[in-house]
Amino acid sequence: KANTHPGNISFREEAKKLRNWYESSSKSEKFTISAMLVDLVRERGGRFLKRDDKQTGTWTEADANDVRKKASQALREGRKHQ
Repeated sequence: KANTHPGNISFREEAKKLRNWYESSSKSEKFTISAMLVDLVRERGGRFLKRDDKQTGTWTEADANDVRKKASQALREGRKHQ
């Protein structure tokens, strides 16, 4: 399962380290932090893949906007609800 892939686990761990900073930041800073998370993953040789809708069982590189949105989502996960 994709959720248990070592790269995804590492991605979530890095997002967790940045979460408090992200939550206390302005909207423009949040954009920068999510981009930093993406860059960190890529610097370590990671990729952001999505299932190819046209060919079952294949994966393709996700586009940059989707990748940054995914990073932002990961940075919001687990935040405290008040």
